[in-house]
Amino acid sequence: MSELEYLIFETLPAVLASRERCKIFRQEVQARLEPGFALASVPCGWMGDLLLLDYERSPDVRLLGLDLVQNALDGAQKFANQRGLAQQVELRHANAWEMDLNAEVDILTSNGLNIYESDNERVVSLYLKFFNALRPGGQLVTSFLTPPPGLSDESPWDVNAVTHNALALQHLLFVQIVEVKWSSFRTHSETRAQLERVGFRDVTFLNDRGRMFPTVIARKPS
Repeated sequence: MSELEYLIFETLPAVLASRERCKIFRQEVQARLEPGFALASVPCGWMGDLLLLDYERSPDVRLLGLDLVQNALDGAQKFANQRGLAQQVELRHANAWEMDLNAEVDILTSNGLNIYESDNERVVSLYLKFFNALRPGGQLVTSFLTPPPGLSDESPWDVNAVTHNALALQHLLFVQIVEVKWSSFRTHSETRAQLERVGFRDVTFLNDRGRMFPTVIARKPS
């Protein structure tokens, strides 16, 4: 590994927060897993959030993966084969805002859509799709990016968890060179309001150490 690669994977705040978020997702979904459950990942990518779970005590689960990118679905199918879960997996080529899941799943995970969408009404409509996809009592496990201190007085960032040099390198690489598009930030209160607006209740936040990429869990009333 080169020095630059090491700095990217081991020091950049956004990368560390994303790794923590991934671990929190798996822990929380695993803790909620029950026999006979149907789980969905939207967008699924390679579906690691579900395929890396332990299903020894729940061998009869149904796993749904929806994604707009065919290469992602192909990768998810390959990964499901490797994990010995191909018989439980169903993959669908679909736009999240147009998906037709209707009270079909017990747990729905989603990471990577709202951080690209700056239109708050579009995010609300996405959450409504998630709400409608869940069975009564079902739970949504999703995430969002919080605004840095320079953009909002309500920024929850723990500045003691990051270094100035790491933030500077992250800005140089992600903003000036790569020009990443995941720059739609929202506060905890904004996210709670959006979720409750479509009907979710019992909204709970689980922060990474820097409070940059929180996980949020919300329940559809029974």
